[in-house]
Amino acid sequence: MFENFTYETFAPHVGTEFHVRLPQGNLPLTLVTARPGVQAMLTGMRRMGFSLLFRGPAQFYLPANSYDIAHPRLGLLKMMFVCPVIAPIDPATGRPVQANHYEAIFN
Repeated sequence: MFENFTYETFAPHVGTEFHVRLPQGNLPLTLVTARPGVQAMLTGMRRMGFSLLFRGPAQFYLPANSYDIAHPRLGLLKMMFVCPVIAPIDPATGRPVQANHYEAIFN
């Protein structure tokens, strides 16, 4: 499924909410950034790599794993691997943003 997705698939959805499907309910994650890969494509690669950064609620920690994630426009993204990352710095305060952040990388 993910082999057809590119940076351009996700870039228009920055700022929108995705929902991680968990046994106890849906966990909302906001797509904060979509970044294209910075290296040239290697022979045999079907697409340029890219990464997605999500922000989630501070009171819930999502461990690194593969999850079914739903989005109103993209549909159900089955088994997307996300892992927690260090929160970005808020330029206004110079402190980490008070939320949990997660990254998905596609090669």
